[in-house]
Amino acid sequence: MPLLTDLQVFVQAVNLGSLSASARALDKTPAAASASLKRLEAELGTRLLERNTRKLRLTPEGMIYHEQVAAGLTLLEDAQQSIHDNCCDFTGEIRLTAPIDFARQWLRPLLNEFQTLHPKLRIILQLEDMARDLVGDPLDLAIRYGYLPDSTLVARRLLDNRRIVVGSTEYFDRHGLPSQPQGLTMHNCITYFHRGNPFRRWSFRRGKETQTVEVRGNRTSNDGSLVREWVLDGLGLAFKSELDVKADLLAGRLHNALPNWQGDELPLQAVYPGTGKRPHRVKALVAFLQKRLQEQQATGPNS
Repeated sequence: MPLLTDLQVFVQAVNLGSLSASARALDKTPAAASASLKRLEAELGTRLLERNTRKLRLTPEGMIYHEQVAAGLTLLEDAQQSIHDNCCDFTGEIRLTAPIDFARQWLRPLLNEFQTLHPKLRIILQLEDMARDLVGDPLDLAIRYGYLPDSTLVARRLLDNRRIVVGSTEYFDRHGLPSQPQGLTMHNCITYFHRGNPFRRWSFRRGKETQTVEVRGNRTSNDGSLVREWVLDGLGLAFKSELDVKADLLAGRLHNALPNWQGDELPLQAVYPGTGKRPHRVKALVAFLQKRLQEQQATGPNS
């Protein structure tokens, strides 16, 4: 019978699109992953994958074998996980990515809490405001703001959220409050990069009335956390996720510049790759985050 690790390398290579990605996901070297695939093909006496330096594809025999083996590995994982479920414990690792500001304020204490409940878990967290490739990278989960443009991904809403314009007391004492969105053209607006470009078109709604404003400012960053800190320094206004500034609003460090206008909806979502069955530990983490975030939404992080 083929070795279990060889089967895992094969299935991961197909799911992730390359042997190197399979090796990373299984903490193996590329050479070890290649050796596993060669050993499996030798054991079966047939070629499963046609591959070159850029991509791979299943042979007809590989397609049949992958379908059966992937289902078998899922059943095996479910059987193993059911033991841990009955003991109210999880093992293994969860690889996830999240926006920087959200992770530092909200996610960090919640992951600490979840890992205290399940001490055998390993958490691998990558922080960045740009969206990662969940198919190409060995990630189980992404926490993201906004709606999904990619239909190959699956999202579960964690929390309702929207953008608001915020500034500090110091800034408003010096420059005054805008009375409506168009008044933002007279203010220094700190922006962040959105899909590679400064996000300068800010949209608002009040009842049936809408306004979109092209703002200007002297600072831009790809780090939403730094943008928030510049606003706290009194250097300008920013169009921030309400969740990211919740604690600052409650503490009076920042204020909503346009409380009668609603900015863009920006729901917080847990995003999965669209293929394959999700491990129980990942589903448990998402359910935990959804429950705790909704409990904390009115009072802010760390409550």
